[in-house]
Amino acid sequence: MVRRIGTVVALLLALNAAAQEEIYIRPGLLKASATIAPGKMLNRTVNTIYLSGFLEYHIEKNLSLRGDTYWYIDGTAEKATDVTLRNASRTYFGVFYHKNVKNWDNYLGFQPGLSFLRFGAISNKTSVCPSFALTAGTSFYVWKYFHFFANLSYVNSIAHGINGGSMRADELIFSAGLGFNLNTKK
Repeated sequence: MVRRIGTVVALLLALNAAAQEEIYIRPGLLKASATIAPGKMLNRTVNTIYLSGFLEYHIEKNLSLRGDTYWYIDGTAEKATDVTLRNASRTYFGVFYHKNVKNWDNYLGFQPGLSFLRFGAISNKTSVCPSFALTAGTSFYVWKYFHFFANLSYVNSIAHGINGGSMRADELIFSAGLGFNLNTKK
């Protein structure tokens, strides 16, 4: 058991040393990913699951343009009285600021966008909602073609026209996984 732990630690140190030989975060970096992302609605006790993806391009070392999309897969309500989503997609595009330390990339972004929301038994109508997302996250680059990332996004939406009124659909959505990257400039 101790040998296995030692082998894993040695492998991680070797990957870390190899990753620090080259700086991957620079203008022209293009990165993308797709993953399963759990969400938690803030205005009701509803948990959601999305298929999420992003595409990002660094225009400067510390500045990038990024688009995110969330496709609703499923959701559950902890209380029978809470209204769940039946169908939803959320799309955002905006600017991210990055703080880099070697191959660690910490970032914060603001993205305006649109949400298309249809709620459970209360409406057959899809509500098109102006929306925005605030995202904070981190990435660690381990090779010139991939990195690991973790994001937490707050999405703000108000669905109008639901039974003659409106309904808040704010959520926290977490995503993490393997991202792919490519430097498009030498």
